[in-house]
Amino acid sequence: VIKAYPPAPPRFPDGGILSQHLDSLQVGDFIDFKGPVGEFEYLSSGSFKIDHDHNFASSFNMIAGGTGITPCMQVAAEILRCQGDQTLISLVFACRNVGDLLCRDTLDQWAEKYPEQFKVHYILSDSWPDDWKGSIGFVNKDLFESTLYPPGDDVWNLMCGPPIMLSKGCHPALEHLNHSRKNIFSF
Repeated sequence: VIKAYPPAPPRFPDGGILSQHLDSLQVGDFIDFKGPVGEFEYLSSGSFKIDHDHNFASSFNMIAGGTGITPCMQVAAEILRCQGDQTLISLVFACRNVGDLLCRDTLDQWAEKYPEQFKVHYILSDSWPDDWKGSIGFVNKDLFESTLYPPGDDVWNLMCGPPIMLSKGCHPALEHLNHSRKNIFSF
């Protein structure tokens, strides 16, 4: 799935450079990709590596913005696929509008099938339907405090999304809630 992000001033004056390039390609055009390069590798039962260093998490807080859902879903899918893996997941998925909530049906199915292990919370910033039950606005400390697992040595925060969301929303809010910088990882 490719979603093109056109310029959207003032927050995203250039839009998504790569997504616009991919959108301009014609059927039959070729492009070379490399990866994944393996910075983060989930092993099993809460064990994972970051740059070849072994780590452990009993719980993962995942914060995804837009297409940043991809690596979070990959890790969550591996955890939920493995019977006996008791690693807990709390996902906050931020988008501009309902149509941007990629793979929402799958996320909702996981939340229903694994209610003790996987929870998901949606937040929309630009528009939402009248019957919207998720949050509105931008990611912030109060949202994280009410939806994510509290800090601990075995609680890790995995994030992927627009740089401004990570730098202005996620990092300050997590640090304000006393999550250790060493337990915060951005894809």
